[in-house]
Amino acid sequence: MMQLLNRFEYAEVIFGCEGLVDDTMAAIMAVERTLIEKITQNKSALQMCERMEAEELRLYVSRDIKSHEKVFCLRAKDGRTRVVTGSANMSASAFCGIQRENITYYDDAEAYKWYKNRFDSFKEVCSDNVNQTVMMRTMEDDGYLEEHPEEIPIVKTIEKREILIIEKDEEESDETELIVSVKGLEAELKPMLPKPKKSDGKLILTSEHIQKFKRTHKEHLAEKKEKQKKLPKLHIDYDMEKLSFNGKECNLNPEPEQVKKDIGFLLSYLSSLNTFYGDVEQAQKDYYAFMNWYFASLFMPYLRYVAFKNSYEVTLFPVVGVIYGESNGGKSTFLKMLSKLMCNARIPLNSTADFTASNIEALKRGCEGVPLNIDDLDKTQFRSHADKIIKDDEWGIRDHFINYPAVAITTNRLPSLEAPISKRAIGCRINAKIDKEAGIKNSKKINESMRNITNSFYCEYVRRMLPKIADMVEHMKLGNVDYLPDIFAISSEVLVDIIDEFASDEKPDYFAVLSYTDYFGEKVVGRNAIAKIINAWENEKKQFTIDRKKNKLIYTYPEGANTYELRYICDELPPKLNAKVASRSLVMDLDMACEFFGTKFKKSIF
Repeated sequence: MMQLLNRFEYAEVIFGCEGLVDDTMAAIMAVERTLIEKITQNKSALQMCERMEAEELRLYVSRDIKSHEKVFCLRAKDGRTRVVTGSANMSASAFCGIQRENITYYDDAEAYKWYKNRFDSFKEVCSDNVNQTVMMRTMEDDGYLEEHPEEIPIVKTIEKREILIIEKDEEESDETELIVSVKGLEAELKPMLPKPKKSDGKLILTSEHIQKFKRTHKEHLAEKKEKQKKLPKLHIDYDMEKLSFNGKECNLNPEPEQVKKDIGFLLSYLSSLNTFYGDVEQAQKDYYAFMNWYFASLFMPYLRYVAFKNSYEVTLFPVVGVIYGESNGGKSTFLKMLSKLMCNARIPLNSTADFTASNIEALKRGCEGVPLNIDDLDKTQFRSHADKIIKDDEWGIRDHFINYPAVAITTNRLPSLEAPISKRAIGCRINAKIDKEAGIKNSKKINESMRNITNSFYCEYVRRMLPKIADMVEHMKLGNVDYLPDIFAISSEVLVDIIDEFASDEKPDYFAVLSYTDYFGEKVVGRNAIAKIINAWENEKKQFTIDRKKNKLIYTYPEGANTYELRYICDELPPKLNAKVASRSLVMDLDMACEFFGTKFKKSIF
């Protein structure tokens, strides 16, 4: 826009508000504040301010949702005029042949007069002026309009005119990406605004409404600031390609030496698992897989939103991860380390009491980016609330949230994940542990070393991921039926590249490129069930009945053993086995069981 306006001595621009999906005061304030914050983040913002100060540029934000017109009224000193109109926004993509547009122009004085009158009328009745002071203060402090809502243009307009009438729009507005930033803010502002008078479907706003709002907002802001002191916000701005933590911008071009140090600590931690007992090699693979999801969870809400809009399954982008298995497996320490790697700050673990639908919703609305770490989750708490928390596939999409945090859970008390959960949440079962005394020493050593971790490695990761995420979004928008947006593959490729480039020693084998199937494939989800059935077959064949006529494989649990185990095994098996629990037996289709378990299930005559 500024490249274009630099060709003119004077210009007036109205920024449209297609993101406005309601005509309430809260919606208009939310859109105008979001627009100004977006404008002031642009690299041309200072130049705009300079031209505004020189009275060479005036900016307005629309409060009306009826007009979708793009009109450019041009006039030269010698009296020549031109009107350009059509589908093109004021962008390089529109006017440089990058995308297809319908554009018409009129070199006609009458056309200019007609369109200019229309422009002036819209400017007067349906838009609010953005002054240069507000622009400068918002550039200096990106939280300025949050603390000073009285500076939002529509508020200034009402104070100046003392009354403002907004006509209700019955037409449904097109959705645009701006809604994403606006919806949450609108919901926050709405309860603070008194109900304005309505007359013949028109909204009447007075300066008295504004005075009441100012008092209420001041109280709300103080309360909100107190709450926010405890809530971490790792915010990603996809338009500006910026990452910030608690309002402070992160350096996405970190020092290579610090990236190397962070990676060294990570590899050292994973190598320390070699002192554990059990299936250590698999535990290292699982922890790496979980880390891949944990890092990529920053992008999941945005990708779910895009997927939903373009008819992809949102479950391709899971926002819940569960590490379960035996105690003293290093699960809690691992989550602390991952959150420190993401934020360069110690993020407190949440308790099992936080795992309720209402508490998780409140936390997801208040926090951003870095996952909510629910530590040592109680089995009863999980069973009571998992359905509402995990199965709500459209949470956040309805409100257009794209920065809410994922939920990471550790638990020693879950033997398995049921199919409705395991298809929505990634699950990593850790079958390795360290003895209690050694575990305490190991944890203390790691916690002390963790002080030196920064988020340089993660910043390098985010910088490399952003263009790949943009490419994935474009592919989803194109709607190619053969395209599978595999966030796990893209994320793990980036991790492997960074490790290859920065690690001092050779990359461990468990640092590999993973795919969606490595998280949700039948053999992966059913890994624990496979191990138990194969172990039982090898050691207690007498517990199996093979009925080839009925095509059934029946595994009967030994007398005195806990039959709940059968239910856990059944939960992890894929539907194609048609597995059911009957009394003390697990019944499966024989042919599918042979294929799935890779065993013929044939007893010797001896």
